[in-house]
Amino acid sequence: MSERERGSSAIELVLVTPVLLALVFAVVQAALLWNAQHVAVASAQQGARLARTAVQSGETDAQVRAATIAYLHSLGASVTDTPTVAVDHAAGWVTVTVTAHAVSLLPGATLTVHGSSRGPVETFTPDLAGGGR
Repeated sequence: MSERERGSSAIELVLVTPVLLALVFAVVQAALLWNAQHVAVASAQQGARLARTAVQSGETDAQVRAATIAYLHSLGASVTDTPTVAVDHAAGWVTVTVTAHAVSLLPGATLTVHGSSRGPVETFTPDLAGGGR
């Protein structure tokens, strides 16, 4: 090693280390965001299952929202923050939308995740024709 090259490895390490750390943080942040997105979608699906049968069971939309938030917290209370749940009824269909903030490694950054699920409202239709076999 010549006198001119002495210390070049240390300089290269100083220049490369921040880039590698930023890459590691980006991968971890992507994983946290991906997990939070899946938690939001799973919660919306559970909320839609509850909302589809809510008319038959006598539950209100407020009870469905509370149960959906409880389910979200049971799945990933540490990966989401400030969840909101919207329940919409339209023409025999119900849509549940969950919105929450994912945990961010960057201070001040807000990453929002959404999950939505839609399904037909389940109703009981009696057989008025007698249904005899």
